[in-house]
Amino acid sequence: MVNIPAPVGGTALPADFAPSIVFAILYALIAPFMIYRVLLKRRSRTLLLIGTVIFSIERVVVFSLRAAQSRSEEKRFSHGLLNYMQISFGLGFIGIANDLINIIKCLMINPTYGSDMFYQSPAANTKEGVFKRPPEGTPDRPKLRFWLRRWADLLNLAFFAASLPGSIFLGQYSKTFDDQNKANSVQRFRSVSAGVALCLCILVIITAVLCRIKLHTPRRSISFMIFIASLMSIVAIYRLSIMSIKTTSITVQTSLDEPGQKALFYIFHALPEWLAITSMVMANVRKWFGTGLAGDYLGRDWNEKQVKRYEAKQAKKDNVRSARDESSDAIPLKEKKSRLITSEEQV
Repeated sequence: MVNIPAPVGGTALPADFAPSIVFAILYALIAPFMIYRVLLKRRSRTLLLIGTVIFSIERVVVFSLRAAQSRSEEKRFSHGLLNYMQISFGLGFIGIANDLINIIKCLMINPTYGSDMFYQSPAANTKEGVFKRPPEGTPDRPKLRFWLRRWADLLNLAFFAASLPGSIFLGQYSKTFDDQNKANSVQRFRSVSAGVALCLCILVIITAVLCRIKLHTPRRSISFMIFIASLMSIVAIYRLSIMSIKTTSITVQTSLDEPGQKALFYIFHALPEWLAITSMVMANVRKWFGTGLAGDYLGRDWNEKQVKRYEAKQAKKDNVRSARDESSDAIPLKEKKSRLITSEEQV
């Protein structure tokens, strides 16, 4: 007899129908705000939320399928749907946490730009953002910026290390039913995935606090970052707390199928994810973190060629602006001449 890891969230029973529908609707209600951010509100548009937007759409599908499983015994024990659900629940919160890294990267490096280099920062492409051009004469800190970028890269690699084991082994969940070694591997690696994700969420919180202390970044931005990372930590802690629960068959109910445990799943797994997604879509991330459209996508300071391209672009803008000013100044002169001719004719 094989002892397999109990599926996170338990088996989709008839009691899961109502909460699954509720969460499917809640995620669907985020769609208008996503459209507003991505299509209508140009000054709040940022590519750093693409993963968050995709996740929210995927969650509508997940909870709709879970509702269908709760009403159909055939779908309830479908191996394909079981694999999909475990992958989605196992990697979703890690994906949200990973989006935080690209955002907090902007939070770290924007204050390191001096007055002469600020035009290269992500915040320079964000009008009315919390990060303003520093006072004239503020020194640039390229060495600190370099190491802060490397720290962000390290966090990104660590989140990749957390998601890779989960994506490989959670996709093999149905293969554990007849193979104890495979069951042990899935159990071990999903625990590692949740544990690493928890550690990294804690590192994000520590990084945010240090940004406030050392770089004097805006309090509101720091509080928002800590809030989202804390929500993802709740999910990781919940997952770690139930990792030891096993079953001999997916048709055999476990403690995760009890009403109390079902409630805990929706409160400590599904709800924090929804709160995080909703908060990230509702907040003006571009303004609060100075991300610009694509954040610090280059991961380095501009080279000479990029600087010259920027200068040429600015020179072109200045020429257009000067031409516009000259044309606007020319109109009153014509009006004055016409008025002078008219007065002379009257005389």
